[in-house]
Amino acid sequence: MTNTPAATAEPHSRDRAAIEQLRDVVRVYVNDSRWWQNASFALPLIVSVISLTVGLVLQRAEGIGFGLFASVVTMIMVPVVLLTWRGTATSIVLTKTGASALHLGKVLHHVEWSDLQRIERVEYLGNTRYKLVHGDTEFLTVESEIEGSADLVDTAFALSGIPRQSTSAEGGQA
Repeated sequence: MTNTPAATAEPHSRDRAAIEQLRDVVRVYVNDSRWWQNASFALPLIVSVISLTVGLVLQRAEGIGFGLFASVVTMIMVPVVLLTWRGTATSIVLTKTGASALHLGKVLHHVEWSDLQRIERVEYLGNTRYKLVHGDTEFLTVESEIEGSADLVDTAFALSGIPRQSTSAEGGQA
């Protein structure tokens, strides 16, 4: 197995076990973020801690009240973040025959290079993502959190034999 030259993160142990079962692995790309780093959870948590601390230290009801409100928002976001995290790739493995997105050892999505139609670049709220499209509605998403995502896309083009398309004005294909 060859890892990305610039990779610093190691795959999760469950991803490593699944990767060992794959054949002809070319590269492994790791998403070293965790569910609690999601802004939908982390920001209200930080706000609640700061607001409650300031409110209690300064004896201000407004600070305590806002801190309690932010705590409720944090608690509401926990199940939402956990549910969406289950669909987030913790590793993407490129093999000689295809690409697989893993989440803690479970294959979330797989695409064979022979089925790949195109690789699309998508800009969304300042983040660049790529889609490995292999059907009308089927695609493997490469999130910007994946370490070495640009190299992943370059390697996917090379392994799949798909020619690069010129980028359209709407941010279409890579």
